[in-house]
Amino acid sequence: MSIHTISQSELPESGHSKKFEFDETSVLIAHVEGTYYAVAPECTHWHGPLDEGMICGHTVMCPWHHACFDLRDGKPQEPPALDALETYTTTLEGGDLIVDLTPQEKTSPKITAEKDLSMVIVGGGAAGQAAAEELRHCGFDGQIIILSETSAVPVDRPNLSKDYLAGNADPDWIPLRSPEWYEENAVEIRLNTAVTKIDTAQNRLQLSNGETLNYHKLLLATGGKPRQLDVPGHDLKGVFTLREWKDADAIMEACSSARKAAVIGSSFIGMEVAAALAGGHELQVTVISHDAIPFEKILGKEIGQMLQAEHEEHNVPFYLKADVAEFVGHDGKLTAVILKNGDKIPADLAVVGIGVQPNTDYLQDSGLNLGKDNSVLTTQFLQSSHADVFAAGDIVCWQDDNGENQRIEHWRVALQQGKTAARNMLGRQESILQHVPFFWTTQWDISLAYVGHASVWDEIVYHHGKPKDKTFVAYYLKEGQFQAAAAVNRDDDLLALEFLLQQGKSPTAAQLLDENFDIVAFAKEK
Repeated sequence: MSIHTISQSELPESGHSKKFEFDETSVLIAHVEGTYYAVAPECTHWHGPLDEGMICGHTVMCPWHHACFDLRDGKPQEPPALDALETYTTTLEGGDLIVDLTPQEKTSPKITAEKDLSMVIVGGGAAGQAAAEELRHCGFDGQIIILSETSAVPVDRPNLSKDYLAGNADPDWIPLRSPEWYEENAVEIRLNTAVTKIDTAQNRLQLSNGETLNYHKLLLATGGKPRQLDVPGHDLKGVFTLREWKDADAIMEACSSARKAAVIGSSFIGMEVAAALAGGHELQVTVISHDAIPFEKILGKEIGQMLQAEHEEHNVPFYLKADVAEFVGHDGKLTAVILKNGDKIPADLAVVGIGVQPNTDYLQDSGLNLGKDNSVLTTQFLQSSHADVFAAGDIVCWQDDNGENQRIEHWRVALQQGKTAARNMLGRQESILQHVPFFWTTQWDISLAYVGHASVWDEIVYHHGKPKDKTFVAYYLKEGQFQAAAAVNRDDDLLALEFLLQQGKSPTAAQLLDENFDIVAFAKEK
């Protein structure tokens, strides 16, 4: 029986949701100003519990990675979710709610594009995948080609340095889409294929296999490439960087015969790798970093000290304000890392995580405007200096409303930009500024989330605790203006904050300086 009745007394209040179990089917009932919506109760990204998220207007927000869905049709509004939620029909009868658990049919978009047009996407990462999907969602029925240097379809990259590297994630979870998805959606993906030259005058690409390829519109989404340590021994067996799926597999294979590991760099990749190797593979891990305090420039001194202390509590020591002089080995295999001060750290495995740089060498003779760091300069609509060429992801540098250049290396931002670029390739004028940056990191028992973007700040205001408590919200201010927030164990606060920012609103300095300010209640009012 697919028809079920929920009594009036059990229904959630307006602005809230509640999960119900009916036989083998679970459903989330959300109440929005007198109307009840029934949708699947789990996020389509990593099955996050939506009943623990937040209802803001007609949007339900996942508490884990802030994917957003429209309650009216289940469609994803913000990544990392790619698939829509199942939706069900509801009817009020005498105050009780009748729910028909037969999934509603999803409508297909109206086809608006010419079939002889070709959209080419250079890059097989998050931005490229999101763009291909959005082109189809928007009704484009022309040719879509993804050119990827890697040997695998686009993957859920954040997991590579977290659960997957620790051995806690099934390999089947890692691809964003199965190989069959590309065939079913008429998206041609060419793996192990690089672009060597772009002729913007002729709308033509030169490929690494010698072929040429013409395009109507072009999206550049080649992401970042790991920075290398150019020191003696960097090519020894046992020295790795982590960027692609195959890199994670190679590191895990090396773990089977390793006992001691060195992680070079206290970046998010480096610190997540340290936790994965020590916690998942029980290696003796040492972190070596040029920084005095991990994440001090990004998150502030206190949060950096909290994360460092968490690693040290798990027997991961740090060499800070330290630089690698060389990797040394025996018979071509790593045995130790030598620091510039002469210290020798035994290691039979090392992972270099010192950041990435734009992967744009192929653009040097393209005529496109590039930044000093070789990023692609675009408008806020992600259009490059050539009208038919767009860019998305780690390689993009755009101007914000204050005229300041911004480049954000976040995986979810790359997904947002891929979707936005796709729409603008079809002639829309959607600004990337309307999307809110969000990222997360998990290190041991600490999960930290971050909303907004603060390249610089002059004050941090803490609510609901301090970093030493491992429960807090940190608000970053510049000249009295809100920039960003980071939090541990305060999911609702960041969900509310992101909702406000999506509406173009943000808390004032006066509100943030008030210890009694309730941002969740404030967001509900808006």
